Amino acid sequence: MRSRVSVIIPTFNRAALIGETIESLLSQDRKPDEILVIDDGSSDDTQQVLAGYGEMLRVHHQENSGKAKALNRALKMVTGDLIWIVDDDDILLPHACAALAGALEADPLAMFCAGRHCDFERDPETGEHMLRPAGYMRDSAPDEIFPHLLEGCHIFQPGLMVRRAAYEAVGGFREDLMRSQDYEMILRLSRRLPGVQLDQIVFHHREHEGARGEAGKEFAAQQNAERWAAFNRRIFTEIFDGMADRELFGPTLWAQIPDAERPRLIEIAKATVFARQRMWPEAMAHLHAAAKLGDAPLSTEETARLQRLTLSTLGAPELIEDPALQAQLRALGRLGPTGKRMRAILKRSMLWQLRRALRERNLPQMWRIASFFVRS
Repeated sequence: MRSRVSVIIPTFNRAALIGETIESLLSQDRKPDEILVIDDGSSDDTQQVLAGYGEMLRVHHQENSGKAKALNRALKMVTGDLIWIVDDDDILLPHACAALAGALEADPLAMFCAGRHCDFERDPETGEHMLRPAGYMRDSAPDEIFPHLLEGCHIFQPGLMVRRAAYEAVGGFREDLMRSQDYEMILRLSRRLPGVQLDQIVFHHREHEGARGEAGKEFAAQQNAERWAAFNRRIFTEIFDGMADRELFGPTLWAQIPDAERPRLIEIAKATVFARQRMWPEAMAHLHAAAKLGDAPLSTEETARLQRLTLSTLGAPELIEDPALQAQLRALGRLGPTGKRMRAILKRSMLWQLRRALRERNLPQMWRIASFFVRS
């Protein structure tokens, strides 16, 4: 049975970019049944751009209230069975709507469907779109999506289609978050409801230097990581309050872990999540707890999680720059053979951050990371 697809585009002062997004939606192989744009108090030429599309769009103008409030209002206004929230600066590939909606129509138990993306930049001289390789998305089975998302957001809104019933089940977007609202929502959805991932690129994510945020609280693109880390700390502090240990793994993997191996692996799993969210004091506490739980050889699963400790795209500036954390890392190596192995794996994982700084030709960051290896 064919479902009705509603697209929501929240926008604020993106007159120069939103036209490309709308054109990509109007060029879909499977046309969305409605496109609702919530203009969140734009002060540029956004209204004029939107007016040029006439009846092809529904447009609602409101005083600037922030993205979450705009989305919550839009969810009450659209009529579709499937909801597709699209950012106002990205490009949807022609097959995207058909792929995402088709997957949900084929699997009535799936409450959301996510596809992959590529990043791109616009050449300022030629206007050409310069594509990068496909963005990272973990290959998650349906019962692994939530535990995998705990280590970092790899599902992004323009690549996500959600049943209306799913949003109704988990509630609206959190209006107290200025950043990471979409991350918090996909965590909530995947924690409670089954979903699927597609191994297809469905949109191109634009990298640009334009300001983010609502009116009066705009911030530059360079501040993204700091804003994400700050709001993610709030989100993850709340998630871990009362979360069952088994949720760190998913039902299938949890059932495969021998009872005797669970206590140390749980501590390492918690450390990995906290580290990748730049909550390093919490991460270090769990690493120390794990090191005290016996000197049995590290399992394949424990080693794999330790290797991911510092691989967050948010970076690991606290670990690199904080002498107190480096002292705790040195102390970890003195907690017996397990602590020594854990410290060695963590330090080796920092080579990824060093290579990243090298690719970006960030000499100050390269120097800081090199100093970290000496001090820790």
